Order: sequence, then C-alpha cells, then structure tokens
Amino acid sequence: MKILLLAVTFLFNLLGGFSLNETQFPWSKNRKLTWNDFNGKPVKTMSAAALTYTDIQMNASFIDGKASIEVKNYFDSKLSWSKNKTSAQLLAHEQLHFDITELYTRIIRKRLNEIVSEQTIRDGTINTESSKLLKEWRAFQLKYDEETNHGVLLDKQKAWETKVAEMLAN
Repeated sequence: MKILLLAVTFLFNLLGGFSLNETQFPWSKNRKLTWNDFNGKPVKTMSAAALTYTDIQMNASFIDGKASIEVKNYFDSKLSWSKNKTSAQLLAHEQLHFDITELYTRIIRKRLNEIVSEQTIRDGTINTESSKLLKEWRAFQLKYDEETNHGVLLDKQKAWETKVAEMLAN
C-alpha cells in the first residue's frame, strides 16, 4: 500500500512580503510535478511511500489607508521525498495534493479579500478566518487520502482528479 503524508505549514506575516528560495516553486497549471522535484531524503522509519511538502503563505497589509491581502503557495523540493520514483500512479496522487493546495489557496484568497480591512487585520478576524479555512484544507486533503486509499483505488483517484480539475476551472 502506498501511503502519502502531507506536510503543511502556515505562515501569516503582517509586516513584509515573502519570497521563494531555489528549492521552492509555485503551483502552475502548465507545470506538473515530476519525480525530479522530490529531492528530500526519505525517512526510512516512516511507512509513507512519499511526502509532499506544500506551504500556503499569507501577507496582510494596511498601507496609505488601503488594506490588502496576498495569498500564495509553493511546493518545496528539498523537503519533499519519495521512496518510489517510478510509480506514475503515486506521482499523480502527489500532484493532486499540490492541486488541492492551489484550490484552497484560491478559496482562502477570495474569502480574505472579501473581509480584509484595517479593522479585521487589527482585531484578528483575518487570523481567525484563515485558521478556519486552513483547517478545512487539511480536512479536504485527509478526505482525499481516505477516499482514494492514498491513490491506490484508481477509480476513486480518477474521480477526485476530475472533481479538483473542475473546481480549479471555476
């Protein structure tokens, strides 16, 4: 059985922007993951076949009377690894985790842009709402793993691929 563990972190920065380093790249509809992107060292004691590390970063600011929010994601190739770099099935499963991260990046961006203001930044409403949405994201990722048995159930995997592709298209 192939098992995927998804590591996610959340950064909320009220002061400055954020940048990517040479091992990180953002999601793109034109760039799919390859096994060459998984450069981390596998943890031998873990039963997982692969680990995908994605991150959603948020930056809220209030400058010159204007509140704004920026929400981005990335995949980190240095922290992502696989014990099996030949399985197209496992790679497709990993890709969909990254696609789900992009989907929730869009959901979070849309929702936070609806409520961002000086008040919501100062009173913590932005933090509360983003935490709620990140919890939903993690639950969605877990549901995906459960329903597809970590990509082993091919019919369920294909159904999820279709579902997520449709959601990203809207």
